[in-house]
Amino acid sequence: MPKRKIFYGWWIVAAAAVLHFFGGGAFFYGFSTFFNPIRNTFGWSAAVTSIAFTLRGIEQGALGPVAGLLVDRIGARKLMFAGWCVIGLGFVLMSRINSLWAFYGSFLLVATGMSFGTGLVMNTVVANWFTKKRSRALALTFIGPGASGLLAPVLAFSISQVGWRDTLTITGIVLFAVGVPLSLLFRHKPRQYGYLPDGEITDPIPETSGRSNLRSSGKTVASESDSSATGFTAKAALKTRAFWFLSLVFFFQQVGTSAVTVHIVPYLESVNVPTAIAAVAVTGMTISSLIGRLGFGLLGDFANKRYLIAIALTVQTIGLLIFSFIDVNTAWLIIPFLLTYGPGFGGPIPLRPALQADFFGTQNFGAIMGLISLIGTVGGLASPVVAGWVFDTWGSYHLAWRIFALLSIPAIPLILLTKPPPASR
Repeated sequence: MPKRKIFYGWWIVAAAAVLHFFGGGAFFYGFSTFFNPIRNTFGWSAAVTSIAFTLRGIEQGALGPVAGLLVDRIGARKLMFAGWCVIGLGFVLMSRINSLWAFYGSFLLVATGMSFGTGLVMNTVVANWFTKKRSRALALTFIGPGASGLLAPVLAFSISQVGWRDTLTITGIVLFAVGVPLSLLFRHKPRQYGYLPDGEITDPIPETSGRSNLRSSGKTVASESDSSATGFTAKAALKTRAFWFLSLVFFFQQVGTSAVTVHIVPYLESVNVPTAIAAVAVTGMTISSLIGRLGFGLLGDFANKRYLIAIALTVQTIGLLIFSFIDVNTAWLIIPFLLTYGPGFGGPIPLRPALQADFFGTQNFGAIMGLISLIGTVGGLASPVVAGWVFDTWGSYHLAWRIFALLSIPAIPLILLTKPPPASR
């Protein structure tokens, strides 16, 4: 009996997890360690420095639909290869900045590369390669960003030893060296290589496709139908209530998460928590989010995804409220914050794209996800700047976190009210 080979979709999941680890660690969670060193070098205020993160949100929100359309049309490999080249270049250029506008420009360059090299594009590919195991596959994919907080203490240590400029240069070189070869492993849809989702094999497609077929043992399926060949168009999805409810859920969730990601280290430093411990808190936040990413993601193939997301959002909101009470005398609250906010934040990450695929199919998954991201990202555009402004004005972040906790609450009833579009029932 021939030895069964590993389904190629799982290799894609593994590559996506690694890319998420480095991209998330360097630019999302770990970049908070660069915030104060760069700001202090040039004497910028917290609000002015935070504008870069708002510009990132605007740029990524605007490019989300473009990336979604392109990945549905030309596949992931070309986009991801170009994206990781731009990411590496952007970090190196950022290490040479001498003005605020150069900082904004290099920051946006990295964000552009991220738009085409990570998140939406990789999620689309994973969703295409799995149907029955989609939530599990996405949960495993998001182990990468969940573990990426491990890079924050490494970056903080490097900054303390060689400075933020050399650390940015090293980071750019590493991201290029890792991202470019791994991006070449991605294949857009399984049928183009003789597969059906989840590892079932169909007959190879004609050679006119110009692509070689990947071979594996497994069950042969004669049916021509699979989830990648069905689904809503982006235009049809826009006409459904489910699309707008999902978008609003993402919108309200982003209000708090975006500001926390940017300001967690500056906030903890402002209440006299040592930088090393603040960096470890970033690691703790992302590691604890693995509980949510894996736990809720694995349950998503067996339980109602909407209920699971509602539970996760409730726990996240509680964690954000706890976060707002941390000060020099209550630093111990970091622990309950990590144990609530992390799993709550991580839970919806694999469930949201899986639920989108359940509702709208995967034929135009990238385009629809790009539009949802465009609307949802708006929620996170202003919050980092507002948090910085609150600190510059009152010398404390506490009020900002309490406002964001309240603004996160509407996401909970909205996800519970979200129903499958009529055509998908």
